[in-house]
Amino acid sequence: MRAFYIFLTLLLFVGCSAPKSYILDNKNVPISDKIFTKSIGVKTIELPQYLLGKEIPFLQNDNEIIYLKDKRWATYLDEHLTNRVVSTLQKSFNTPKVYKYPQNTSTKPDIIIQITINKFIADENKVVLDATCEREGKSRLFSIKKPFNSKEDIIDSMNKAFGDLEKELIEDLHSRK
Repeated sequence: MRAFYIFLTLLLFVGCSAPKSYILDNKNVPISDKIFTKSIGVKTIELPQYLLGKEIPFLQNDNEIIYLKDKRWATYLDEHLTNRVVSTLQKSFNTPKVYKYPQNTSTKPDIIIQITINKFIADENKVVLDATCEREGKSRLFSIKKPFNSKEDIIDSMNKAFGDLEKELIEDLHSRK
């Protein structure tokens, strides 16, 4: 019986030390007051190798990436961020004509967007997001930095950085109609 209680105690400690899972939300979607009539296809976002797992990276020094022990992504980041961009554009433009491409359509959309994230990582006291967005044969570079105070704030800063990328993408879509 004593062994059973020891086992339950160990199980409790192991369960309590499990990493927390996180997603990047899009609660603060900028709503556009302009009418947008074109259909938009968003290709799956391309990520660097260190973001393809569920671990959350931190740049320890110039050459070494470590992963946070107590935090991890709830889903794979490429799919999650692609779905987030689709959802954000749908809400912002108030149109259902934004979807993942080519998965969710049999017709070619008016605009196809390909986002490639080159760097998205916490580095010392800031999150760095460097990305390229390709649309209609034209590319635009994005470089966004968001500060944080502690490792507890990294997810929030990553969320803000990606939100800024989405805002700039929305502005870019309006300016190049």
